[in-house]
Amino acid sequence: MNPKISFSFVSIIALILFQVIAFAQPSAKEINNNIDKIESYLFQNPTQGKADLLLLLEKNPSVPDSIKGHIYLKLATAFGMLNQLDSGLWAANHSIDFFNHEMGRVRALKINAILYRIKGEYQLAEAALKEGLSLNDSIWKNQPLKATLLQEYASLNNDQNKFYSATQLYLKALETVNAPDYKDPDLTNNRLTIQVNLAEAYSQSGNHDFAIRLFNEVFPKLDSIQDYDLYIRSGYRLADSYIKTNQCASAEKLANKLLAMTEALKNAELKSYIILILGMSRSHQEKYGEAIPYYRQSFELMEKNQSAFILECAIPYLTALKNTNGYEEAHKIFNSPSVQTALTSAMKSSLLNFKKVAVNFIWNEMSPTQLHAYYQDILKLSDTVNIEGQKQQALELQAKYQFEEQEKNTKSLIRENELLRSREDYKRKQIYLVIIIASLLIITFLLSALRIRQRSLIQAKELEVKKKEVEIHKQQTEWAVQEKNYRGQLLEQQKIVLTQTLADSEKLKEKMNQLVEEQAIERRKELLEQFETTKDEKPGVSNLLMLFNNINPTFNSELIKLHPKLSQSDLQFCSLYRMNISTKDIAALLQIEPRSIYAKKYRIMEKMGLGLEDDFDKVIFNES
Repeated sequence: MNPKISFSFVSIIALILFQVIAFAQPSAKEINNNIDKIESYLFQNPTQGKADLLLLLEKNPSVPDSIKGHIYLKLATAFGMLNQLDSGLWAANHSIDFFNHEMGRVRALKINAILYRIKGEYQLAEAALKEGLSLNDSIWKNQPLKATLLQEYASLNNDQNKFYSATQLYLKALETVNAPDYKDPDLTNNRLTIQVNLAEAYSQSGNHDFAIRLFNEVFPKLDSIQDYDLYIRSGYRLADSYIKTNQCASAEKLANKLLAMTEALKNAELKSYIILILGMSRSHQEKYGEAIPYYRQSFELMEKNQSAFILECAIPYLTALKNTNGYEEAHKIFNSPSVQTALTSAMKSSLLNFKKVAVNFIWNEMSPTQLHAYYQDILKLSDTVNIEGQKQQALELQAKYQFEEQEKNTKSLIRENELLRSREDYKRKQIYLVIIIASLLIITFLLSALRIRQRSLIQAKELEVKKKEVEIHKQQTEWAVQEKNYRGQLLEQQKIVLTQTLADSEKLKEKMNQLVEEQAIERRKELLEQFETTKDEKPGVSNLLMLFNNINPTFNSELIKLHPKLSQSDLQFCSLYRMNISTKDIAALLQIEPRSIYAKKYRIMEKMGLGLEDDFDKVIFNES
């Protein structure tokens, strides 16, 4: 089979298969496009995103399980952003069921763990994360996803004040990111995010010196990649560590710089945290009156954005109000729906701190029994928090020791991995270069072969065209000769007919003369009438004009089109004139005097608009 035909055949088959596949899954493709469209505005408008996802799920009950899993996964995210945790867990659990052993199941387990963590159900969150890590390590081995799960696991330990476990998990995540087989275009961002989380863990555990060192190390890197959200978040924690180490001036200087950045980014949530820092700095200096306006502004922004960390603002806010006797304002904070919601899922340490400061405002509103029960709750929470804190003390000391060692190992590992990656990149570039050169050579060869083939085809076509042109020229020559012969034959026939017509006319005149002489006077009138009848019929002229019209069928029509004033008699005269018949013969055929022929010619020229100097012959013989 011709290679060109084979290629065309394979292309057609491939196109048909593509169309069959495309038409076989129109619904799935359309739904995935809708999911992507909803995700594009989900974080800006989670309420609308949730409604659109539920509608999409309702309209497509028979879609494949994997697509249902994706819809439920996005739905769980939307519920979580709206702080509708039970609904979010319902959606996340459905997503897990539909994904079975797909990669989506690991992501669904991560969302499930985040929602359990926010709700305060730490054991269930830990179980989900462990299952996700186990599935990823045994089946998928997706390093970026593993790093994300380890970070989430570390955050879960942070929430439970297990700071040593959190730091160890962050360090494992850092090892994963720095591993040679880690492939992710966001490598730098991921590494910096883990370092920021590690620094936050040190800050929360009270290791502020380590936290300050690490934050100051990552700050220039965050600024170089222009990740200002993470920069501001890190700055918030660094400023907090500055305050805890009595460096309030540094904290306020940093906070004012970050506040300008949040204004430029128009991020109200980040702005609320930075304003909170300014209030905490004033409180640490016991300037409670100056602190309250900052707390008030921060609390309003957090309440407006339904922040899950509103207790971080409410506790120092209430402390400042206690020291300034702001009882009425404090009751507004207690009754805030955002605060009440946050209390239901708050960590034990945050709940303890809130109860300790809240009792200063509500003790006189309680009965002795209620007040006793309230204090009992505080004691239980204190015992729990203290026990957890004591368990962590030894581990925190070990973490301090391991920090510098791990930092050295991390830097060494980063350098080794960067060197290895540069070598791999160099080899990869060499391979790509060889592939590109080989591809260019193949393409050049194919193009040259194609050009040669096209040139030979063009030459063959040109030769064929020349042959056809020669044949056409030959046929045209033959047709011209045949047409010339045909016209000569017609001209001879016209001459014969003309001669015969003239002879018949002479015979008729002679017979008339004989009849006139032979017949009596009484027969003269009858013969004259017969002659007039014969004269009007003009059998010879009619035959001659019919032959002329057969040869020149368009002569009369073209002539009348150009000169519409001509009569039928004028057209007959022009036709006879075109036949090259002499004036004498035309007069004989029309049975008029020769001088009348000249008069008729000039009348026709007047109708045509010709003057005496114009060439009548040229006009008649040029008409087709």
